[in-house]
Amino acid sequence: MQFFGRLVNTLSGVTNLFSNPFRVKEVAVADYTSSDRVREEGQLILFQNTPNRTWDCVLVNPRSPQSGFRLFQLELEADALVNFQQYSSQLLPFYESSPQVLHTEVLQHLTDLIRNHPSWSVAHLAVELGIRECFHHSRVISCANCTENEEGCTPLHLACRKGDGEILVELVQYCHAQMDVTDNKGETVFHYAVQGDNSQVLQLLGKNAVAGLNQVNNQGLTPLHLACQLGKQEMVRVLLLCNARCNIMGPNGYPIHSAMKFSQKGCAEMIISMDSSQIHSKDPRYGASPLHWAKNAEMARMLLKRGCNVNSTSSAGNTALHVAVMRNRFDCAIVLLTHGANADARGEHGNTPLHLAMSKDNVEMIKALIVFGAEVDTPNDFGETPTFLASKISRLDTRKAILTLLRTVGAEYCSPPIHGVPAEQGFAAPHHPFSLERAQPPPISLNNLGSHPSQAGWWAWGAASDG
Repeated sequence: MQFFGRLVNTLSGVTNLFSNPFRVKEVAVADYTSSDRVREEGQLILFQNTPNRTWDCVLVNPRSPQSGFRLFQLELEADALVNFQQYSSQLLPFYESSPQVLHTEVLQHLTDLIRNHPSWSVAHLAVELGIRECFHHSRVISCANCTENEEGCTPLHLACRKGDGEILVELVQYCHAQMDVTDNKGETVFHYAVQGDNSQVLQLLGKNAVAGLNQVNNQGLTPLHLACQLGKQEMVRVLLLCNARCNIMGPNGYPIHSAMKFSQKGCAEMIISMDSSQIHSKDPRYGASPLHWAKNAEMARMLLKRGCNVNSTSSAGNTALHVAVMRNRFDCAIVLLTHGANADARGEHGNTPLHLAMSKDNVEMIKALIVFGAEVDTPNDFGETPTFLASKISRLDTRKAILTLLRTVGAEYCSPPIHGVPAEQGFAAPHHPFSLERAQPPPISLNNLGSHPSQAGWWAWGAASDG
């Protein structure tokens, strides 16, 4: 059955190939001696093919007038007139400027482009066709800065998307294409080049002009933001060599924040190497440093080795450790702690990292914070201690494990202050299994922090995480 299915598909494809009314075919002009000429523009002729009851568009070969190319064969006169008008307005610069156009395959490609992109200028078509001689034609030169209706892009945008350096040179040097024109998304040719795969195109753009190099698109991203977001390290290098600015603010901050958000280590390193002050830059939304945006141990370690302040705070007062705990980034938190992060730093609403770990029911994170000196009895702005938050954990097994751990290190139980009651009364400890007076905590070690089989592993990893 599979064989017959493939056979049917093959026969269908062959049938479509020969029944396609727009299939380009080489013909002899003498075959149309008895046909009426309905329209004629330069080398393009529309014949009424009476024997076949069709309307045929023929491009006469200017280098061999006895031969030509049938560009379409349509049954309706109205359709034939529309397509003839479209072809006659676009084809002339191509067959006049280059003999390479006068081949069946090239003409097929060109006529398909004309029909599929009716808003493209001859310069757009020339870019897709990729024949350099065409860019010396006056019609193509005159359209070098035209924008099409689909995306609002210029021929230079298309050349950058294709990654065609030779065509880019033709557009810039012979056609004087502008580099600061933006498309419907606000993107310049530099944005397009970054999204391509050819860094040489970006180098050519940077050598010829810098207009548009630092332009933000409709999303507020410069080409450097975009390169960091996409993780295109070579593009970042070229942009920086072209003097792209690192201090232009985007929706998530500077380009380095984009690199951190998407965990693009190489891109972040290049930016810091070019402008070391970027390591201390703050994003507009949270007032956070690049370290706050670190999502894994590798990114955090890279920033810390370059001098990033481990206890830098955001607008809300949170440190990078607060963020790592909130996001359950255990490996990242261990790196921060081993590099001196304050385990008792008070952030938003007076919460310490340990408060946040309690709210996340993260037993391993709680153990790590306690090992690194986090206080278990520090109240937040609502009077809630980590111990109190632990007592409210919904999962029974998790709550029992954490409360046992806290009792091991001598935690007190304190209820939060009651509105309208003096603070000393609000903090009175009710009857509770914990001792009402703080016990002298035993020395903290892995043995008395529980019997989790992975404790020795994460402690040894954390201690050696700095390499």
